[in-house]
Amino acid sequence: MKNFKRLIAIILSITLFVCCFAGCGKGGASTSGKGTNSKTDIEISYWNAGLDRFWLEGIIDAFNKKYPEYHAYYSASSSAATVNATFGIDGDTIDLYLSNIKYDVSNLEPLDDVLNSTVEGDKKPLIEKFNKGYLDFVKASDGHYYTLTFGGGVLGIVYNKEHFKKAGIKQTPRTTNELSLACDSLNSSGYKPICHFSPTGYWHFLSEALFCQYDGFDYYINNFYACKDKNGNSPSKDVFTQKDGRYQVLKAYEKIITPEYVLEGSNSVDHTTAQTQFLNGKASMMVSGSWLSNEMVSVGGLDKFSMMRTPVISAITDKLTTVKSEGELRKLISAIDSISDGEKKESDYKDGDDYVVEGAKISAADWKYVWTARHTIPANFSGNGAYIPKYSNNVTGAKEFLKFLFSDEGYKIYADILKIPLPLTLSTGEQIDTSEWNVFEKSQLALLLEAEITPDYEIAGKHRIFIDGGAMAFADVNYISSLCAANQGDRKTATQLWDLIQKKVNDNYEKKWLKNIK
Repeated sequence: MKNFKRLIAIILSITLFVCCFAGCGKGGASTSGKGTNSKTDIEISYWNAGLDRFWLEGIIDAFNKKYPEYHAYYSASSSAATVNATFGIDGDTIDLYLSNIKYDVSNLEPLDDVLNSTVEGDKKPLIEKFNKGYLDFVKASDGHYYTLTFGGGVLGIVYNKEHFKKAGIKQTPRTTNELSLACDSLNSSGYKPICHFSPTGYWHFLSEALFCQYDGFDYYINNFYACKDKNGNSPSKDVFTQKDGRYQVLKAYEKIITPEYVLEGSNSVDHTTAQTQFLNGKASMMVSGSWLSNEMVSVGGLDKFSMMRTPVISAITDKLTTVKSEGELRKLISAIDSISDGEKKESDYKDGDDYVVEGAKISAADWKYVWTARHTIPANFSGNGAYIPKYSNNVTGAKEFLKFLFSDEGYKIYADILKIPLPLTLSTGEQIDTSEWNVFEKSQLALLLEAEITPDYEIAGKHRIFIDGGAMAFADVNYISSLCAANQGDRKTATQLWDLIQKKVNDNYEKKWLKNIK
């Protein structure tokens, strides 16, 4: 039945591609169309980036039936630029953008009342259903919420379980050093460990998680992305020049993203080609996300794949006092995983205010630091946001639509069609039905359910130097291709890349980044 449904999805996708911009009148509520821009119409502009249209049509159909006083309809494009082109201009009639528009709160309607509402049929307010770690990333600097996610997904290292088994890897890597050892085992067994696509694959999402693991959430959000130095100065160039977790990410990658371990051609192919190669067994691991099964439905075979917990950056021991070796770190992570897996309870490791793991005493501070790191799961939910223009002719209707999308009823429709999770749970405490989900789909849901922090570089509350100025954590240096370049002359070490980042910071901080926000 599941394969039949997906075959139908492929056929419908081809049909819809042919009539991508065809319109329907009010009789076609679940397809693109035009209304009258009245106070009952809800005009939606949708960036169709890997999730297709069927989920949105399902939500619109159910919403229009439940709330006949409104008429929701949509137009879609695979180009974000096309979807976003009308935002903020005179005459814009869009009531709800589902896209990744430039974050300008002056043109956006706050969604606090949406979050604080309890939808008919739900048992608690929406804000209590959303993952707190996710909400921390979408709260603007003024304390309000202007966007909520409609897609994107969980990211992580997806791996071929058969390759791991045949290479004798019995445990998925707990640390980045252990990930390097896994690469060596795979390579020695005749499997190319890694593939990605040009220019950086999805590594930049994983980089954010490892950066956040190393320096901690407070520094990551309230110092680096707030562009505030230790003395409270903001904006501050020191934020970009301090050798923090970004450098440690490069050092970790230096052992993993090597010419020997990366599939030849990864630096030049597109994402569809790379994902096809990966699912066809050309490589054993790929950083990817929830959308993989929907984008690659024609390739199939995802039951052989799973998404592993994000390895903890090995350099985190720099931040710890009672855990100083790689071996001690791995044991601590195994203890933490045993609790997450339901095999143990935290009390099994408690010793007064501290903890004991295999005879070694662990301070409460170190336990918490590594616990949070282990439950730091990269995501790109913020890159797929729902935005209501403040100037919309139907703000009330657009908000009602979002309330329905995030209600128990709406989330069940979404999850049943897409088989990917949003960062929220059902208000009843039940789990969404995953009986028809494959192993990969279930694995990324499991990661999201235990996530405490979901790093995403598109942070709502970050400083304008990032939003308007063009500043980036790694200063737009293509470190992925440089680490694994086949040509020795193009290859760079972590230290060389850090020096290049510093040069770009010095070249751009005053002349470009600051200038763009003045």
